[in-house]
Amino acid sequence: MRLVYQDDVSERLDKFVAKNLVGFSREFCKRLIRNRSILVNKKPAEASLKLHKNDVIDIPDLIEKPQCYLEAEKGDLDIIYEDKDIIVINKPAGLLTHPTHSQKTHTLVNLLLGHTNLSSIGLPLRPGIVHRLDRDTSGCIVAAKTDSAHLDIVNQFKKRTVKKSYRAVVAGFFPPEIDEISVPLGADVYEPSKVSVRFGYGKEAKTRIRIIQSAGNATYLEVFPLTGRTHQIRVSLAFLGHPILGDTRYGRKSVLINRHALHAYSLSLTHPETKQDMNFTANLPEDFLMLLKNLGIDVKEG
Repeated sequence: MRLVYQDDVSERLDKFVAKNLVGFSREFCKRLIRNRSILVNKKPAEASLKLHKNDVIDIPDLIEKPQCYLEAEKGDLDIIYEDKDIIVINKPAGLLTHPTHSQKTHTLVNLLLGHTNLSSIGLPLRPGIVHRLDRDTSGCIVAAKTDSAHLDIVNQFKKRTVKKSYRAVVAGFFPPEIDEISVPLGADVYEPSKVSVRFGYGKEAKTRIRIIQSAGNATYLEVFPLTGRTHQIRVSLAFLGHPILGDTRYGRKSVLINRHALHAYSLSLTHPETKQDMNFTANLPEDFLMLLKNLGIDVKEG
């Protein structure tokens, strides 16, 4: 595999290689470099070498990768788009994106493996997965079918050229003067599996917000995450005092919907092979449409 370093800011070789060999540890990448298996501008280099723009990095293709022991499952997939390189799905709420150490079956990855091949990057538990949606978040998600497509899309996410928009229904009358929020997010001190606002410690999470319609004591929003932090939208809106309806983790249960009312509505990226700009939209699911109807919100305005 040949890569060309394209950033203007220099970066250590081992760090760069680790980011591009997704699924391998930084220590493993350092070992490849020590064994002179990785070349920079056709010469062996040290792990601490600082890369500069247009440096050419050659990484051997014959690297032993973890095997895929995941179960391929047959099931319905709402396919938005598919070709030999990528597949875009409208994921239903309640479906885990990829297996975990505690759950190896009944995930989107299992269903995808029952339908097609996925990239080997991300094995053993996340083949093809370049980004994820929370279990109860529905909507647009792209997966890679080849290793080259996987690396390309990961790089697009890194450079923040992938554009995403979400639809959310939040509690209360959302103030029209707020159209963006930027807060530092990090693991919660008392419950590390949760995310919280941590001034002085967290990483910046920036989110743009547009009000679609307010009705009663709820507001229908279009939300644009400008960064990609875990639970970014849910925590940011809850911090503003307007948690997403049904979000029992960062808000409270709702009698109007049995999960948090968050839907990944659209996704825009550059095709990894054709280099064409592509835009995908995931239709709102029935429970979300019913929620809007019960609130008296006109979906056509969204």
